[in-house]
Amino acid sequence: MKTDKSDVTAVVPTMGEKTLQQSIDSLEGQSVKPADIVVVRNVSPFVEAMNRGVSQVNTPFLIQCDADMILDPDCIETLRKHMDDATGVAIGYLDDRLLGVIQAVKMYRTECLMKVPFEDSVTSDSDRIMGMRKEGIEIAFARRGQSFNGHDPDVLGCHRPNYDDPVYTYGKFNVMGSAVRNRNSWAEFEGVLEALKKSAHPMANLALTSFCHGVFEERKECGHKPYEETSDYRFINEFSKQTNSLNRIFAITKLPGFDPASELARLYSK
Repeated sequence: MKTDKSDVTAVVPTMGEKTLQQSIDSLEGQSVKPADIVVVRNVSPFVEAMNRGVSQVNTPFLIQCDADMILDPDCIETLRKHMDDATGVAIGYLDDRLLGVIQAVKMYRTECLMKVPFEDSVTSDSDRIMGMRKEGIEIAFARRGQSFNGHDPDVLGCHRPNYDDPVYTYGKFNVMGSAVRNRNSWAEFEGVLEALKKSAHPMANLALTSFCHGVFEERKECGHKPYEETSDYRFINEFSKQTNSLNRIFAITKLPGFDPASELARLYSK
């Protein structure tokens, strides 16, 4: 593969993250450089930002690089190698300080996004990928031949959101909980729960409690930016400060009006 300009455009949606320049620098430092970098600034919801970015892409492939993603130098090259004729999206894992290894940085075949655009939903990623599968488009999980840049073969960079901000952390994990509910994914629920229980990050208590809280919300659309101080946030933030690593999994049981055991049984009996 050539090591100059490629047939890949990078789309970078941003709401002013502190890591934006690091993200752009990581794109410019790729072994296979993007043909163009499209930065979409201050557009909400996220799906509108991505659709606006996609409309500016003139290459056969695009990589979605959120402004809090810092990619390894071989990320584009690795993803591009997995884009054979039948593949519509190649997925690589990222290192996250709260959750460990997560999905994902994605490279799309541009024409596939014309058929299955981003829609305003808390499950927009999985909805879009499921739509691609219905079209007969294949999904690939990318990995290198060996570890690189301190990462395992299938980890292609870092995810560095602003977990120092408790309001941001609450909003992010609250929406994540809603998405898990909408996907009806018990395995994903367990995976996030276990990762947060094991996490030594100082925001793990708040993240776990807000994630569980989100599971009990029937949020359908992304809507406005969710990272705002609400009465639920204030309660959960104060409650999380009183819990420790041994009992934080039970914090959700103290939220007024919720019976987690019966609610989860109801959700997963559908």
